[in-house]
Parts: sequence; C-alpha cells; structure tokens
Amino acid sequence: MTKTMLILHRWLGLVAGLLILLAATTAIGLNHREWFRQPTASSDGPFAKYLLSTAVDPTYPRRILVGTNDGFFRSVDGGKTWEEIVLPVPAEQVGSIQFDPAHPGRVYAVFRAIGVYRSEDHGDIWEEVALPFYPPEGIHVAGLSLDARGAMTLATTAGMYREQDGDWQNMGSAKPKPKPNAAIQLMYDLHDGRFWGSYGVPITDGVSVALIMLVASGYFLCFGRGIRRRRGRKNSVALPPKKEVAA
Repeated sequence: MTKTMLILHRWLGLVAGLLILLAATTAIGLNHREWFRQPTASSDGPFAKYLLSTAVDPTYPRRILVGTNDGFFRSVDGGKTWEEIVLPVPAEQVGSIQFDPAHPGRVYAVFRAIGVYRSEDHGDIWEEVALPFYPPEGIHVAGLSLDARGAMTLATTAGMYREQDGDWQNMGSAKPKPKPNAAIQLMYDLHDGRFWGSYGVPITDGVSVALIMLVASGYFLCFGRGIRRRRGRKNSVALPPKKEVAA
C-alpha cells in the first residue's frame, strides 16, 4: 500500500509540475504580449487596429495618444512613428483619452471594462484612479470629460458620476449598483494584477520564474536520481565472496 501511494504521489507531482509550468509560462507571455505581436510598420502605428479615441497634448502638439480596441499608442513626432504604451492591465477598449487642462502633463485614459488610469508625466507611468464602483463587476465606463479646473465627469452604464477633489457624486441618472464585497474585490485585484499596481508585471514575472525553476529542479532530482541509480548498477562489479579462515 505504501509503495502504491508513493508511486501515485510521484506521478501526481509530475502532472502538477506540468500544469504549474503551463500556468507560469503563460503568465509571463500575458505580461509581455508585445513579444508575440506582429510587428507594425511605423507608418501604420495604431491604424491597423480599430480606433476608438485620440488626444493631442496641448503643451506639446507633436505628442499624440491614440486608443484602440486592442492597444494604446503614443507618438512624439506628430504621428510619424508610434510606440505602444505598456500598462499594468490589458490595454483594451480605450474609449476616451483626455489631457487635464488644469494640470499640464496629466492625462487620463478610459478602459471600458477596466476603469480609468492617470499619468502625471505625459503617458510614461500610469496609475489607477479610484472609482466609486468596480468596472470588472459590470459597471463599464463609456466616456470621460474634464472641465477647466480638472473636475472629472464619467459616463457609465450605471449613470453619470462627477468627481471634485477626490469626492464622487452620483448625478442621479441611474441607480448605482452596490460596491462589491471587500474579499471578492481583493480576489479580483490579486487575480488580474491590480493589487500590485505598476509593480504587478515584475512581481508576477518573478513568481513565474521561481515556479519554473522549482518544477525544473524537482524534475531534475526525480529523473536524475533514477539515471544515477541505473548507471551505478551498470558500473558496479560483483566482489568475490570472502574465504573463511580455518581456525
């Protein structure tokens, strides 16, 4: 019985190791999807995709941001060349982009099913804007506008919201959905990387590499020990029996 359990444990470990390798390698692949994208000609930039939004930096008109259904792009030479902006979340359904007229360098981007992200340096580093609802649970952001003082108004599938100095007000156009349970929201955040913010990619990369090394070393120990045993049996030489010494 013990031998059967050991064999079962070994094979379950081998199968689990393969699943861990699959999860870890695909996590790295999702973090660096640009490795697998078809190269886009500099003259085309985001225009090979479905365009959804665009904005020009009022402080530097040659800086242009363009949002698509699958990617977020920036040009700093008036649209001659483009680079894809990397965020801690998938850049999908970029429905609105707005430069803040009251804060030069600040720009907002709306991701319909993810939320709103803000950059304070013309689009280099992005951080999530805290909203009074949670987009992954069903309330999607359709659009964003800023007034001359930088106050934000959001159009959502649950109505209109207005923000001023960090406080949000529902403008009464629809009944808001209740905020999700804190534990459920934490699970969402951990699953899609929101919890880690801009550090999510290096953290998940590090965890994935550690899991790959753990599985690889386990396989090496498992199969390497068997190989060494078989080699030891082949190389072993039978010693002659000892002769008894007569008394």
